Amino acid sequence: MLQKYWPLERTELKANLAVADPNIRGQRNSMLPWFWSLDVQGDSVSNDWLNEFYRVHWLRTKALRDHWAEELILVSYEMHWTIDFLAHKAETWLSRITRQGNAIKDGHKCYAIRQAHMYRQLAKHAHSQFVEVDPTFGHNL
Repeated sequence: MLQKYWPLERTELKANLAVADPNIRGQRNSMLPWFWSLDVQGDSVSNDWLNEFYRVHWLRTKALRDHWAEELILVSYEMHWTIDFLAHKAETWLSRITRQGNAIKDGHKCYAIRQAHMYRQLAKHAHSQFVEVDPTFGHNL
C-alpha cells in the first residue's frame, strides 16, 4: 500500500489553473503531482472537467517533449556552426596577411598569426569538448 501512495509534499497541494486559464504564466514546465497518475476507475469517463484536465496536461507534456526533441537537434547543428565560425575567423586573420602582401608590418603580421592560432585552438578545444559529450560527433577541422 505504501508503494502506491507516497507522502504528499506541500508543493503538490497547490491548485492547477491550466484548464481554467490555459494562458497563465509560469505553467510551461509544471508537472502534475504523482496522485494524478493513479488509476481511479471511471474518474474521467463520467467527469467532463477531469477529462479536459487530463487532455490539457497531456498536450502540455507532449509540447514540452517535442520542444526538447527539437532542442536536441538544434544543439547538434550549433556544435558544428561553432567550429565552422571559429575556423572562419582563423582564416579571416590569415587572409589579412596575404591580402596585404609585403606591405604589411611585422607587428601586424605577428598579431594576425597570433589571432589565427587562437581561433584554431578554440576550434580544436570546442571539438574535443563536443566529442567528450557526444562520442559520435564528427567534424573535419
